[in-house]
Amino acid sequence: MPLVPFSRPLIFVAHPDDETLACGGLLQRVPASLVVFATDGTPAGFGLERRYESLQAYTELRFQEASRALSHVSSASSKWITRTDGSYFEDMHVYEELPQAATSLRAIAQDFSPDTIVSHTYEGGHIDHDACSFVAMHVAEILSLRRFEFPMYWINSAGQAVQQVFRDGKPGAAAGDAMEWHLSEVEIECKKKMMAEYRTQKGTVSTFAPGIERFRRATSDRLSFALAQCRDYLYQNRPPRFYHTRRHRLSAKALLKKFAEFEKWRQQREDWRR
Repeated sequence: MPLVPFSRPLIFVAHPDDETLACGGLLQRVPASLVVFATDGTPAGFGLERRYESLQAYTELRFQEASRALSHVSSASSKWITRTDGSYFEDMHVYEELPQAATSLRAIAQDFSPDTIVSHTYEGGHIDHDACSFVAMHVAEILSLRRFEFPMYWINSAGQAVQQVFRDGKPGAAAGDAMEWHLSEVEIECKKKMMAEYRTQKGTVSTFAPGIERFRRATSDRLSFALAQCRDYLYQNRPPRFYHTRRHRLSAKALLKKFAEFEKWRQQREDWRR
């Protein structure tokens, strides 16, 4: 079993199930951890209210699934970042409110006092994943914390999804920096139980291999986030004419614009720099 380079990580993930798929083994190996979710896990415009009666009902299911999954690891706890009014950030939309997201994560981190922040790598797979990577970078920097990252998925030139592998050519990181963990049978069994709790995500969860997890020390900086990692993202704002369409896309330039706006906000806010 490889040496774990931290003992009290704050694991910042975009959606309920990301923590299990990327860090189910890690959670079992550390004496204390806090999982912080960025969104409610409920994308609008995909017809979920038809199947689950309402989007709120679906959100409640996602929260319950997360609670049950993490109950399999007694040393893990969880929280959600929120807006100043206490509301949750919607799936696919946290990038629109980066200052509020970063402010909330910073407060949670200061309260928990982690020795490391672990979050998504910037890979161009999901807009929420990349927004989390950006927020994690800034919060780790302002609190002088180490930052580690993990891969989820990205799309290669052939249009195929590449899962649990760091994207080649990612700015600021070398391919040899990654730690590859092969989980024990006991760890895999626990992780499978965690994965099984996400019944609403069964189709997605089943495509991830439970026995391997990869991490590396994050070295991306502001220059890294000035470059797009993909052309566009799956995105839904309003219900399309036909539900479950995947033709609605958002240009990666829109995300880069929000990154740039955050940088201006950060420079103007004395309270952020304190």
